[in-house]
Amino acid sequence: MRRVKWSFYICAGLILSAAGVMRCTPLYLEDGTPSISSSLDSQDTGTTTAKKIIKTVRDSLNRIKPFKVNFTQQVYTDEQLDIEESGEIIFKNDQLLKWTYQDPDYKVFLLEGDNYRFYDEDNQQLMMGKIKDRSQQWIWQMLFSDDIFHDYLVNVKWDKTRKKIQIKNNPAARTGDSVDIAIDIEIIIDDDSLPITLIQADPSGARIVYHFKEYKPKIKIADDTFRLKVPDDVEIIRE
Repeated sequence: MRRVKWSFYICAGLILSAAGVMRCTPLYLEDGTPSISSSLDSQDTGTTTAKKIIKTVRDSLNRIKPFKVNFTQQVYTDEQLDIEESGEIIFKNDQLLKWTYQDPDYKVFLLEGDNYRFYDEDNQQLMMGKIKDRSQQWIWQMLFSDDIFHDYLVNVKWDKTRKKIQIKNNPAARTGDSVDIAIDIEIIIDDDSLPITLIQADPSGARIVYHFKEYKPKIKIADDTFRLKVPDDVEIIRE
């Protein structure tokens, strides 16, 4: 059951966040000043804007959709590997995507508009719910929202050598009345500006690592791809 809960909440934190309209407004540089336009290949990495970097990643994902990608998801507690799962993601658009765990257990997370379903075959459970506010999801804010981190001062670093975006914030430095959210994330991209590794430091002390490989662009999607088949006697849990 512990693995099921981890899988569900990780999906909720990442995939619910990562679907979206794919638009962007400026973030802030490490010194706290508004970023200015420059290229990803700029020699002056101190002035490379988060907007430019993230827009490039966003444009790359838009260019290849609908796409399929394999993933490995790892959860570390006290630097020890606690959980490792793998499977595939099918992304059609911001309103329709499917995250399937294939090893070691079969689970499916399906997002349709603002409604999600999470089926766990081993425990014969189906969690169902609605996304109440996508804007509170930090990856959604970073990659796909018009209103990126509007309540927080976010520090961004670009490591050109490692092709790594590092984003952190100070929850105490918020400018509005939103709930404090600690953000600590690294995104490593490949030469095509597609994410290949994403590392999230959870406030609880856990570290969640996602590896993405073998992107398959412009795939043909069968009519039944997003139909979730579950047994008649499955336990339904409404979140």
